[in-house]
Amino acid sequence: MRIRQIIPICLSAILPGAGHIAAGRPTRGILIFFLFGLALDGWLFSQAQTILPAESIPPSVEVIGYASIGLGLLLWAFAILDTAGMALRRRRLEGKADVANAHVRDALIAYLRDDHPTALNSLHAAQRINDQDPDIYFYLGVVHAGLGHARKARRAFTRCIRYDHDGKWDNEAHERLQALESTPPPPKLQPREEGEL
Repeated sequence: MRIRQIIPICLSAILPGAGHIAAGRPTRGILIFFLFGLALDGWLFSQAQTILPAESIPPSVEVIGYASIGLGLLLWAFAILDTAGMALRRRRLEGKADVANAHVRDALIAYLRDDHPTALNSLHAAQRINDQDPDIYFYLGVVHAGLGHARKARRAFTRCIRYDHDGKWDNEAHERLQALESTPPPPKLQPREEGEL
């Protein structure tokens, strides 16, 4: 593993939640950090029994202490295992990036040749390798829009925007989504009456 993948794991071992924030998952990291803080606060509260007189401490304080330790340990283990899982997923994707890029390249060539089924097959193969690549979803949206599959194109452009953290496709995907929204649905075919050609 590379150093940039190991740093979040080490940060999670030191302070649960910090590794998620460093790895680009701030919402999850802040939630883990907040819950770990609550567990730590519960443990500190349970330690009040050493300072206060024994008759003023309810019996549930000891239970709060054990529950806080258990919650803290669970959050600590989850933070380490989750950041390790994210690092392993990134490593796996980096190893297969060349294969996914080859599928995308084949899809673009097929699309330019107006071979839409081959383009879709190649893009779906790339999607199986990396299901969070905004490039794949953008090209899927373009191919589906070209085939007249407006619903699938909308879904692909929406996912492209969701996974595009760098903003590479942001404007283009939004413009294509607006174009799909402004396009009226195709008219439904009416059944022919007898005698009509």
